[in-house]
Amino acid sequence: MPDSAPLTAHRILVVDNCIAVTGALKAILNTARALQAEYAGQFEFEFVLPTGSTALPTVVGEGFRVHTLPFVEISRRPGELLRYVPALLANGWRLRRLARQRGVALIHLNDFFNLAGVVAKWARGPKLLTHVRLLPQNFPAPLRRLWVSADTRYADRVICVSEAVQAAFPAAPNVLVVADPLPEHEQYPAPAPDQAAGRARTGELKLLYLANYIQGKGHDHAVEAFAAAHAQNPHLRLYFHGGDMGLNKNRAYRQTLEARVQALGLTAAVHFGEFVQDVEQAIKAADVLLNFSETESFSLTCLDALFYGTALVASDCGGPRELFEHGRSGLLVPNKDVPAMAAAILELAADAAKRTRFAAAGREYVRQKFSPDATYRKLRKVYLTLLAP
Repeated sequence: MPDSAPLTAHRILVVDNCIAVTGALKAILNTARALQAEYAGQFEFEFVLPTGSTALPTVVGEGFRVHTLPFVEISRRPGELLRYVPALLANGWRLRRLARQRGVALIHLNDFFNLAGVVAKWARGPKLLTHVRLLPQNFPAPLRRLWVSADTRYADRVICVSEAVQAAFPAAPNVLVVADPLPEHEQYPAPAPDQAAGRARTGELKLLYLANYIQGKGHDHAVEAFAAAHAQNPHLRLYFHGGDMGLNKNRAYRQTLEARVQALGLTAAVHFGEFVQDVEQAIKAADVLLNFSETESFSLTCLDALFYGTALVASDCGGPRELFEHGRSGLLVPNKDVPAMAAAILELAADAAKRTRFAAAGREYVRQKFSPDATYRKLRKVYLTLLAP
């Protein structure tokens, strides 16, 4: 049973650098919703997003108050490099001032590379919790050492979403693992009856790829693996869904993928769609979910597939290996290994009974491993420890 709520809720300021909706933002929104629902009146969450972020309506739509700051990410472009340090210092002071104005007891950084929270802490701001949702090992060594050192030294707690992430940090009492929570509920039966019936009549087997169109998210590997698998099983269909986050480089990446599909003669079998709002419906309407990302600290998409009961094939790129049992509740393939990816697709496409077994085993496994006590309730205990007088 939840503890009795305090007379005044602890106000927590969540700072996220996202310019569009991301898995990291969805994960902290899931956590905040769960905590507010189960421990009504104990916590009050407000969010800080970059000026111009298209994620703002999503967060506001969840009922949270949102502030914006003109964050500048470090970049190789000379102009932005010159702006980075002054902007960081200015945003750190703005964040500290905002925290004082709003009576914030704790700043929760949802990006370990955003050092504005560290600057705010230097400026005698509130306590600081840093959430590490990206694999630090994939960043250039100088930046990785800077961010890891700053977070370990100055954050009151560093939360890693997986053991793969924790491996980048030195052993320290303020560094611990807290996994992301499961979705709160299910709205639809699995599978969606009308779409499943339609696929049965046509023989189509639907593969789903949910990821924003970002280089490194594995869409290119999926295209090549699908081409090899489709040559042996022409009933396969691949559906990509994601956004470009308003960035030209991501639009160009999607165009490159579409051009490759056209060159392979697969335009009738591969479909490119936009960002999916109803993730549960999309996952349950698919036979297999694919995730061939080159690096994942956790992978909320994989967790969702397991929770909603759709067979999963994922690359061994960090966090996904901690989400399921290879050969029992999904298939884990070597990172960037296109032939292995194609073989896994064909294996599941040819065996409906195995897909059903994997789906059932995945649902059971994640419900045990990622229970509330291991996820958002564990984070609540961290909050209460930091907020104790």
